[in-house]
Amino acid sequence: MGLAGSGCAAVPVVSDYSASWTQSAGQVASASVATLPIKSVTNFRDVAGPGLALPGGRTMTIGVVYRSGKLATLSASDRAYLVAAGITDIVDLRTPAVAKAAPDRKIPGTKRHSANVYAVYRTPAPPTRSVAAAKAHMQKVNTDFVAKSAQRKQIAKALKIVAAAKGPVIIHCTEGKDRTGWLAALLQLIAGADREQVLAEYLKSNEYREAAIAKAYSATLFRQGRTAAKAKRALLTVEPAYLNAALTRMDRQYGGLDGYLGNGLGLSAETIAQLKAKLS
Repeated sequence: MGLAGSGCAAVPVVSDYSASWTQSAGQVASASVATLPIKSVTNFRDVAGPGLALPGGRTMTIGVVYRSGKLATLSASDRAYLVAAGITDIVDLRTPAVAKAAPDRKIPGTKRHSANVYAVYRTPAPPTRSVAAAKAHMQKVNTDFVAKSAQRKQIAKALKIVAAAKGPVIIHCTEGKDRTGWLAALLQLIAGADREQVLAEYLKSNEYREAAIAKAYSATLFRQGRTAAKAKRALLTVEPAYLNAALTRMDRQYGGLDGYLGNGLGLSAETIAQLKAKLS
């Protein structure tokens, strides 16, 4: 500033997969895919984007970590794609209250982890009295990812899960833009992507969530009027100022990424090396 049973039959083949698929959903040879065609989950995409450019002519590895909104809306066909991609771990960044109200759909072969980034049972309703108040709130949300020790602990937990995972991982919150956006930004920075690329990927949430944002704006306009609708839109979108609020606090408090990862999150050199090796 967010699946048990193993009886899936044949899995649909998608032309832009580079993996060699077998007939069984549990027998995928590779998860190195250009994209996963997930449509039933909001804001689903690869953390690596199209393969972000890294120093030395390298690119960020695709098919390792995916990001999304809640998985409560996951369809059966999209679940089959995730099984075929070999997803092993899901990291749910939501509060317990929200996760209980809209539980993830189960995906065979995966382990679900909770890393409650906000570190509270339930968050209060955000302000809609003005656009300025809404934007200030979103900047504080992002600053707290760095400033609050309880939140840093949960972020560290999520990164450790990604580092230790045996296969591809999904990280998600409710809308896949703030908590997930910060985790995705950290993973991209750890891989070696520059901040300009990280910001560009962060802002794509507005494109992926365009219909949902427009629907919420219209509903709020009808019920509460134009001021509340504009404030709602500010809460549901992402802006450079939101991510930059966290990055600026990271620079001031920890001297940059390395200090935040080591001193702020308490990640070991081994964990950071594991993440770098997976992502790049």
